[in-house]
Amino acid sequence: MNKKQVLMVMPVLKGGGAERVASILTNEFYNNGYSCEFLLTSCEKEDVINRDLDKNIPLLILREFFGKNFMVDAFYSFLRVLSSFLCKPFEKSKKSVPVLFSYLSFVSNYHKEIKAFEKLLKSRPDSTVIAFLQPSIPIVLLAGRKSKNKIIISERGDSNRLMKHRYGFGFIKKYYERADRVVFQTVDAQSVYPENIASKGTVIFNPIKENLPERYTGERNKNITTFCRISHQKNLPLLVDAFAELHKSYCDYRLRIIGDTANEDDEKALKETKEIITKLGIGQLVDFEPFSFNVHQEIIKDAVYVNSSDYEGMSNAMLEAMAIGMPVVCTDCPVGGAKAIIKNGENGILVPMKDKKSLADALLKIISDKELSQQLSENAVKLKEELSLSNIAEKWIKLI
Repeated sequence: MNKKQVLMVMPVLKGGGAERVASILTNEFYNNGYSCEFLLTSCEKEDVINRDLDKNIPLLILREFFGKNFMVDAFYSFLRVLSSFLCKPFEKSKKSVPVLFSYLSFVSNYHKEIKAFEKLLKSRPDSTVIAFLQPSIPIVLLAGRKSKNKIIISERGDSNRLMKHRYGFGFIKKYYERADRVVFQTVDAQSVYPENIASKGTVIFNPIKENLPERYTGERNKNITTFCRISHQKNLPLLVDAFAELHKSYCDYRLRIIGDTANEDDEKALKETKEIITKLGIGQLVDFEPFSFNVHQEIIKDAVYVNSSDYEGMSNAMLEAMAIGMPVVCTDCPVGGAKAIIKNGENGILVPMKDKKSLADALLKIISDKELSQQLSENAVKLKEELSLSNIAEKWIKLI
């Protein structure tokens, strides 16, 4: 009897949160007897950063399957220019781009990926395809329109932002319907989608990474900590501003920002954050540290974990900080990942987005109230069992 086959599809593998979830889920499918492959649609082999995917699982690069046809490529280059010209007036006026123009824009940009994936599916007719994120999801859906493969899709970010993208509401309403099932991270995310897509959906939270250290119960260090990929999305200037406010009352605390940048835009976000730190005169109190595989062990004694994001799918860093018993403060940002997990005042504290005073007050409340800090820690760690990898993977396996 042949093993059940799973093909996990992602744009890139560079250490991001969604990539980690996809990787550890694929590992769990593999450990449960599935024949698994992991495919990247928008990445070169030399750009891969594999921190989590089991080395026994084949890692495929879609670009290595591209064919060469000068005339076809020239036609799609022309189509790309034309579609961009057609779409721009709608984007400038902040109106929804017509579905046909969205389709032309996507196909002209990703025709090679679609053709290569069509061929790939023909050689894997029994594989269940699971696709995360743009542009992988539309590539899979457009390439799989003639295939018999079961297709499961899952966007992992802010659905509201996605609907305003060029391949937005109209495109999604028409083409995402080809998916057999849709996985949402939160109820809030599901509610944003067109009804014909939302009705195919189920909500599955992110799994919590295994082998995390046990909860720390001793005296906590005087560190306010975040760990994340450094980007504009994380709104680190808000955290810096709130810390500066806290420092007025608690001058012996430090701020730790742990993480790396992945592109030029991230580098810009880092530069802007450092400029604000310099302007506030707190440079000697802020530590920038690179990502570490031992990050959980290194931060477990710190006073508070903070997520100051403007939007998130469901933050893995938040879940992991809670699972090791850190008191957490998170912004109540779209698409409701923090709100779905945190019971305000019980296992963490939620604060409004972009609200420096509320964030500073929450930090002040935790570090000045040892009893509250301990209560948040004790309740947060309970998530470890509820969102265990085995429990979450079982929900995915039922869909497969």
